[in-house]
Amino acid sequence: MRENAQIRNVLAGLVVLWATAFAAGATAPPKAAAESGAQAETGAIFSDSTLASIAELNSAKKPRDFYRQGVQALHRGHAAEAERDAQKAIKEKIKARENFSDAYALAATAELSQRKFSLAQSAAKSSIDADASNGKAYVILATADNYMGQYADAVAALRQVQADSAQWWQISYQRARAEAGLDHARAALDWSNRAALQAPQDFAPLHLLHASALVSIAQYAQAADELETYLGLEGKQAPQRDELQRELGKLRELAGQMAKN
Repeated sequence: MRENAQIRNVLAGLVVLWATAFAAGATAPPKAAAESGAQAETGAIFSDSTLASIAELNSAKKPRDFYRQGVQALHRGHAAEAERDAQKAIKEKIKARENFSDAYALAATAELSQRKFSLAQSAAKSSIDADASNGKAYVILATADNYMGQYADAVAALRQVQADSAQWWQISYQRARAEAGLDHARAALDWSNRAALQAPQDFAPLHLLHASALVSIAQYAQAADELETYLGLEGKQAPQRDELQRELGKLRELAGQMAKN
């Protein structure tokens, strides 16, 4: 009985700390310290492959010129600047009576980076309204939903991503977050395993999420390893670091007990 109670306490403690860390905006690895967790999650979706060619950008004030500037600002960690450029691109497109779905998606990502979650939701939905096939917009919307605790909505958004966008590890990662939020431990583990196959190994929040999912299925030694990796990557800036260190000790103790039985 004592062991069962101990297991429940560790699980409850780790799940609460996992939720708290993400609510606080768990940060990216130290080498990307200028970015927030939301920026690290979605910013990589925007790459040069989504941009117009240089030849198309010769004329100043074109919407795609502002968009390009915004993407560059985003990758430099300047979220407010990226948001301003995205809004300029949107404004120019509206003047021309045209839609520019990616500009809305870029604005949504910049807003995520600034923890403007409701604004990010709205911009992502505008992106989808402009182009319902824009996979980036659904991933960004799901990210905002997860940060706001709207996990079922996040799952629904991710189910709309078309197969040709399925190579993004962010899809699996956000799905894992949503399933964990819905207390679907096995699904959370399955999706976090998928994310781990493609995500950067130094993306710290995935290791924390994976640890929580592993605890739910009594894989204490592996969970402790994942938690230790998370703490090592995050360093002193890890949210709730002291509490997580204590949970790590409890997990090591439980793993030792399981090994003896």
